[in-house]
Amino acid sequence: ASAATLWVSWQLDGGAAAVNEAGRMRMQSYRLSLSVSTGDKAALATQAQAFEHSLALLQRGDPERPLFVPWDERVHQHFASVTQDWRRYSARWLYIPNATPNLTGLSSDTAQFATRIDHLVDAIEAHLARWTALLHLLQMSMLALAVLGAAVLLLCGYLYVLEPVGQLKTAI
Repeated sequence: ASAATLWVSWQLDGGAAAVNEAGRMRMQSYRLSLSVSTGDKAALATQAQAFEHSLALLQRGDPERPLFVPWDERVHQHFASVTQDWRRYSARWLYIPNATPNLTGLSSDTAQFATRIDHLVDAIEAHLARWTALLHLLQMSMLALAVLGAAVLLLCGYLYVLEPVGQLKTAI
């Protein structure tokens, strides 16, 4: 039970880090939108690279710390949707050849893109909620085992130590 509790805790740590990284992607999308609207091409390149890094990090995880996306079907679908939306968004807004782009639709595209990221975060959090319920079940079972073990120790102590000492005292 202890090993299972530790394993579930590790799963929760990795999932929480994934939620943080996906939330960071939401903020990155708004920064990208701001850079597009101000025409800051230097910042766009850096921000696009940071977003690509975040996507790759969620895709493969991070071996230096527990960061990984729990890959159930719903989470996988939302991640694929975010990846597809990123390709569309970056193709439309990040590689604009002329100096004064038409910004019509930038706000709604960014909001829609951030909403897709929100759906990914929600799916990961729903998965983590199931792990949290399992962790609570494991913790309660460990508590029950500890109480049962203490009761058995008390009974054994009474039967094998206190009772014979009491009988010896009575016989003396």
